[in-house]
Amino acid sequence: MDIILQRKTIMAISLEPHVKSLHLTLAYQFPQNQFNTLKSLVESLDASCASNWELRLYSRDPRLATKQVHKVVYPHSPHEIDELELRIGDYIYLSSDAVDNSSDGWAEGISWLTGSHGHLPVNYTERTAESDAWTLHRVVQLSKSITPSLSSAEEIDIVDGHSISTEAEDQPHRDSTHRWKMKNVYTFCQNACNTVGLHTELIEGTSFNEDSEQSVEKYLRKTLRPCLDLSSINQHNQSNLQQQTTPLIEITSMSSPNANDIKVEPMPATAPKSDDTLSQHSADNSVSISSNRNRRIYIMRHGERVDFTFGTWIPYCFDEFNNYMRKDLNMPKTLPKRQYIPEGWQNDSPLTNIGLYQARLIGDALAEARVQIDHVFCSPAYRCIQTCTSALEGLKLIGKTHIKLEPGLFEWMAWYPEGVPDWLTKDELTEANFTIDHDYQPFMTISTLNEAIKETTEDFYTRNYQVLKKIIENTIGNIFIVAHATTLDTCTRQLIGEAPRNTNELRQVIHKIPYCSLANVEEIDGQWKLVEPDCLPVTHSKNPRFEWNALTAT
Repeated sequence: MDIILQRKTIMAISLEPHVKSLHLTLAYQFPQNQFNTLKSLVESLDASCASNWELRLYSRDPRLATKQVHKVVYPHSPHEIDELELRIGDYIYLSSDAVDNSSDGWAEGISWLTGSHGHLPVNYTERTAESDAWTLHRVVQLSKSITPSLSSAEEIDIVDGHSISTEAEDQPHRDSTHRWKMKNVYTFCQNACNTVGLHTELIEGTSFNEDSEQSVEKYLRKTLRPCLDLSSINQHNQSNLQQQTTPLIEITSMSSPNANDIKVEPMPATAPKSDDTLSQHSADNSVSISSNRNRRIYIMRHGERVDFTFGTWIPYCFDEFNNYMRKDLNMPKTLPKRQYIPEGWQNDSPLTNIGLYQARLIGDALAEARVQIDHVFCSPAYRCIQTCTSALEGLKLIGKTHIKLEPGLFEWMAWYPEGVPDWLTKDELTEANFTIDHDYQPFMTISTLNEAIKETTEDFYTRNYQVLKKIIENTIGNIFIVAHATTLDTCTRQLIGEAPRNTNELRQVIHKIPYCSLANVEEIDGQWKLVEPDCLPVTHSKNPRFEWNALTAT
């Protein structure tokens, strides 16, 4: 109470003390016939699970309390001076009356990101929870033992479909575009901001000082002490860990208080085995040609994907009979048959036509550089298989080599708490004219990958690295790998002798890896080293959607 009154005096903000007892809100006013179902869900909760208690301070502009909050699902560039620019990642405040009474689908709104006013097409946005536009100012950890939590489906970054949530210690003044939604969190929400668009700029000026923070933390630790004793829980978790089975690839956890403390030696380049176990379905006569130069590994990110370009696309592109209809020339003309339509595409997006062309450009450039590819490995994600095929077309290797699908190359499983997506089967891919190696036995099976949904960042690095080691040890010649943005770092980091990055460092680096980025590692004097790629990168600007009726405006 004293802290809040003190802050109120010092800062020119509207802030009232929280005097009510803390509580958890459970379901209420539900239909009577749902009682037994809700009761069974409560009874199924594991009370021995570790918990993570945090105190969070949010704010919002009180002048916008009556507005609807919409998130931008399609970008829009203004054609008139009174139009509002729409950017993916922004939120728009709209009046309910303006939305309901609009005759042409346009309404006046306010940008959460910039505070600008203007008219916009409402169908380019989607209504969302008001809390999505709140600004997070401060996080105070109340638990001595922090349990890593998985990212929710809404925590999506602009790089590869999922965000990398960082611990509060790594980044306490977190940008407001990264929203945390976790269980067992007490939230203090006050109307503290008086100006639209001022978010991270206000954090330094309005955050508690160290003494205030320590006082709040001491009080809540004392009050919630019975909830924070995790000694028995830790013992329970350790006993469960001892019962886990060993997968095909034994992954040793690299978790440590500081990732820099991990000692890693670069992997020595071993002589190629005489019995190349993966030579079948590889490029013809490639080994003899590539033996005149150092061995190289080419790791490529997939191309532009439909869901990131068009947002929520599935409801608009499939009719009631689940027939696909494209709504933009950058969308694929057709989609292959798969078991689950259309829900199978939700977590397994196809490429745009631009994405296919990006990959083809890389393949053409590698061919011009006379790059020799001996083996091709790919993540089972459809966008990666499409990228790999287009690159092989540019390399003139279609029909000369087959794609080996390796589940161990898939991205961080913490982004997929429900397990791996329903990928297309090898038979479905073959029917769609993809050249898949049906004889290849992956180093990590899908079932083993499903067991890794709780892997840490270090575990993720180790998984990708162990798979790459197996590939290197069982092949001769150059290797071409197509996977995800993270793969360029997770597969090469330990290979060159560096320690795995922590979660925050990984988030920083993958934002610098755009579509169809290509990384090269080369065997030099018995060690693997990152080298300059053999081809130029692909760079282009955004091309927003054209609205023809903009020409009819008077």
